[in-house]
Formats: sequence, C-alpha cells, structure tokens
Amino acid sequence: MFDRIFNILKAELGDAFQSQTEKISKEDWELYEQHQKSKKKQEDQTFEQEFDNQFNQQTSWQQQQEERQYYAALELPAGATFEEVKAAYKRLIKQYHPDRFHNDIEKHKAAVEISQKLNIAYSYFEKKFGK
Repeated sequence: MFDRIFNILKAELGDAFQSQTEKISKEDWELYEQHQKSKKKQEDQTFEQEFDNQFNQQTSWQQQQEERQYYAALELPAGATFEEVKAAYKRLIKQYHPDRFHNDIEKHKAAVEISQKLNIAYSYFEKKFGK
C-alpha cells in the first residue's frame, strides 16, 4: 500500500518529490519499517490477549454451570465442603445403588444412570479438592 502511495506522489510531484525522497536515508527507512512491524506485533498481541480473556470468561462460566449441576446431583448447596460432598455421595450411592433393584428392570436402569451421575460428580469434586 505504501508503495502505491509513493508511486502516485512521485508521478504527481515529479522531480521535486524525487529530491525530497533522496533526503530520507536508508537507516531512517529501516527504523520506520521496524517501528511499523513492532506496532503491528503489539496490535496482534493485544487482540490475542482480548480473545484469551473472552475465552477464559466463557470457559469459567461453563465450569461454574457444570459445578452447579454436580452439586445438584449430590443434592447439595453450592460451596459445600469436601466432607459434605463425601457424606452426600455415600448416602445417595447407598440409596440408588443398582444392586438394590435387581428384581425390577426399570428401577435398575434408572439406578444405573443415577449412580453413574453420582460417580462423575464425586470424581469431579475429588479432583477439585485434590483428594
């Protein structure tokens, strides 16, 4: 783009423009190009940082939603301690363990699904609390 502007000005101004451009040294031109490159690099970094911030905000929101679902699966209020999570898990896994419903196929299938959800929620909290 700069070359195009340069050529247009050169065509319009002729010799007067030529004598002015000769005054610009090669070192000055290199400094100008370095400045433009660094400016472009800063703009790119700023864009990347803004994108990362938006992505992290979205990811944290999704994690909060996921965590709320795990608390709900364990029938706990948000922010419960690991001891409360562990107690709720034990209570619910005893209540919905598939072996308790081996005589009724429909209840057994439902118990399998519920126990799987409980196991996933408990493993999430184990990782979260580092246990």
